[in-house]
Amino acid sequence: MLRALTILAALSIAGPALSQTPAGPGGGEDAPASCHVQVHAAPSAWIIQSYDPFGNAPSEDTFGVTFTNDGTGACRFTPVFRIEQPPFGLARGTGDPIRYVLLSLIDSQDVTPRTGLTQPRPAQREILLGPNENKTLLYRLAADADDVKEAGTFTQEVSLEAQNGELVAIGGTRLVLGLNVLPSARIGLAGAYTLSNGRALVDLGELRRGPAPVPLQIRVNSTGRYSLNVSSENAGRLRLGTTEWYVPYSLAIGGMHVNLSGTDTLAGPTGAGLTREALPIHFVIDDVSGRRAGTYSDVISISVTAQ
Repeated sequence: MLRALTILAALSIAGPALSQTPAGPGGGEDAPASCHVQVHAAPSAWIIQSYDPFGNAPSEDTFGVTFTNDGTGACRFTPVFRIEQPPFGLARGTGDPIRYVLLSLIDSQDVTPRTGLTQPRPAQREILLGPNENKTLLYRLAADADDVKEAGTFTQEVSLEAQNGELVAIGGTRLVLGLNVLPSARIGLAGAYTLSNGRALVDLGELRRGPAPVPLQIRVNSTGRYSLNVSSENAGRLRLGTTEWYVPYSLAIGGMHVNLSGTDTLAGPTGAGLTREALPIHFVIDDVSGRRAGTYSDVISISVTAQ
C-alpha cells in the first residue's frame, strides 16, 4: 500500500505540472524576439539624370533609403551593396563600363562594391533599430566623368542588404544605379582672330581675289553625331559699311562647301562615340575690281546641334 501510495503521489504531481506549462501564441512556448528589416529606397532606380559631359555640373547625385525594423526585437546591422551581375561598372551593352563611387553620407565611408561586395571598414558604423523603429540614410552616387565616351543611359543592378554581425542578410532590396548622358556638343574657334563686343573678329587682310591667308579652325566636341548650321548676314557677300558696295566670297568648313545664300546645314561624322574635331575654315574672295576702297565685312553665324 505504501508503495502504491507513493507511486500515485508521484503521478499526481507530474500530471498537473504538465498541464500548467505556460502557453505562448499558438499553444507553444513564448516565441523569441525576432529581427527583420524592411529596406525601402525611393526611387528604386538611382539614376544621375541629364548629365552633360561638356557642362559644369558634376556627374553625381544624392539618394535616400529607409530601413525599418518590423520585428519584435532590436536589430543591429550594416548596410552592404552587392553587385547582381559582375563586372563592376555602369554599362550599356558593349563598350567599357563607367566606374562609379558610392559614399555613405552618415559616416563618409566608401561603400562601393568594386569587388562585387562592399568591403568592411573599421570605421563603418553599425545601425541599431528597436522594434518598429526606422532610419533614413543618404548615399551619394558619383560616376567617373573620364569614362564617359558617348550619350545614353548606363546602369548596373545591385542589392542593398542589411547584414547582421554574422554576415547574414536580415533584409534587403534591389536597386538600379545609373548615369544618363545627354547628347551634347560644344563649338569653339581657334586661330587668327580677336574678340570684339563678344564676337570673333577675323581679319582677311588686304582685299584681293583668291584664298584669304587666314589660319582658322572650328573646334567641335560632341558625344556623337552632330551637324553645323551656318548662315551669312549678307548672303555670302562682304559689305562696305551700310552702302550697297559688295564683294562676293565663298566659304568652306572642314573641306565642305557652305551655301551662304541661306542657312546651310553641314553633317558631322556618322560614327558614334565622343568626338573632338578641328575643322579648318577657308575663305575665297571673288572679284574685287572696280570696288570702292574701304573695309568690307560680313557676319557669319555658326551653331552646332548634337544628334
